[in-house]
Amino acid sequence: MNISRSYINNSTVDVTIIPPIQERVKKTFERLEADFCKNERKIHRFPQGLRRWIGGEGDRYIVPTFVALGPYHHGEPHLQKTEELKHAAAHYLCMKSGRSVEEVYGKVLAVAGEARGCYNNDDNAVAQFSDDEFAEMMFLDGCFLLKYMNSDYGCSLLTNRMVLSTGPCMLRDIMLLENQIPWLVLDTLMSTFSMSKCVLDFLKEVITGFILGGTFMNVFIDGWDENSRPPHLLGLVRSYLISGIPPDEGIVDGDTFSIASSAAELAEMGIRVIPSKAEWFTDMNLKTKKFALPLFGEKFALSLFGELSLTPLFLNDFSACWLVNMTALEACTATLGGHPISDGFIISSYLSLLAMLMDKEEDVHELRAKGLIHSFFSNKEMLAFFKGLARHLRLGSRYFTIIQQIEDYKHNRRPFIVVHKFFYHNWRIIVKLVSIASVLVGIFKAILSLKRP
Repeated sequence: MNISRSYINNSTVDVTIIPPIQERVKKTFERLEADFCKNERKIHRFPQGLRRWIGGEGDRYIVPTFVALGPYHHGEPHLQKTEELKHAAAHYLCMKSGRSVEEVYGKVLAVAGEARGCYNNDDNAVAQFSDDEFAEMMFLDGCFLLKYMNSDYGCSLLTNRMVLSTGPCMLRDIMLLENQIPWLVLDTLMSTFSMSKCVLDFLKEVITGFILGGTFMNVFIDGWDENSRPPHLLGLVRSYLISGIPPDEGIVDGDTFSIASSAAELAEMGIRVIPSKAEWFTDMNLKTKKFALPLFGEKFALSLFGELSLTPLFLNDFSACWLVNMTALEACTATLGGHPISDGFIISSYLSLLAMLMDKEEDVHELRAKGLIHSFFSNKEMLAFFKGLARHLRLGSRYFTIIQQIEDYKHNRRPFIVVHKFFYHNWRIIVKLVSIASVLVGIFKAILSLKRP
């Protein structure tokens, strides 16, 4: 938009010249496209379309409760008491490393400009900071986060105020989508303080202990790459949780999808739901089990039954928060491309499939009994969480793959399913009838033996 100055009747008049609409829409598109090319490196706001529905009561899965990391929630009144702890954490780390605060701050200052580009500078929460203020915030927030993840408990003050007295709220806060700082800043500080291993150990302990229920330790041991450049801590956790997915996972073959089936309905069809032993998170796999005929052996085995395997999940308050924010991250960064899982909705697909298996509290109880879900939540609370979340998630290609496989199973085994459903619902009666028949046969044999001379 240009301003030109015209003279009418000896008076100066400013005339606004609006470029042709073709030029305006083209420039807007080019600007948005250039910004989107950096999308995966950005630190996003929680998607507006999901905020109301999956952000939790009082935005508890969006707004931090103890500490603000980065600019989006910096300065909020209920978080101010933690600001002085950031100074203490920065002083302690610098002192322990034998480096001056000025030296470490200088290293962060050198990357602060690039780090600022990871945020939306049109956001007032970002624009309010001068470059020096932004660099100081990155320095203090980065030191605070690294001190929290470090297992060094040499400072009683920081151990109590940052760890022992915070409960699970810190574990929630550090994985909020809107409460991230660029990995560039963390990487700079980790290199300066030689703390890469402590971050790995912390994440491995938390994820395997509180999300995976103590299983799949080698997800992080084998998958860790010190040269990786995730956008932030939340992105790092998600990338390693899904890093082992085979390249053929997520391919959809077919165009007909059935209505979702609960765990009880799958059991009626002969599909058993079991915990996956795969060495990656979000595993979802349907395989048929061969049934060997007694007289013919394995050579004439029939593929009658099915097994749907899923990664077991430990659900508590902060792991629920992590999962919600990873689905929000997927919504911000997802694209469609040639790779079978490139739509990006991987965590979303896994949670949607778990929710599909639950129609009522009895289904949740059954999944607990099978070892698929571990939680201190009640069956009612878990049902409400999964159903409330999945209702608003986009279904990814990996979800549709499993649904298509279930549909193919139903189509190829219709006679077997009819027979299996009858026996599934009536097996107790059948067992009783067989028992009664066995007793009667025994009685008749006894009577016949008495009649013989």
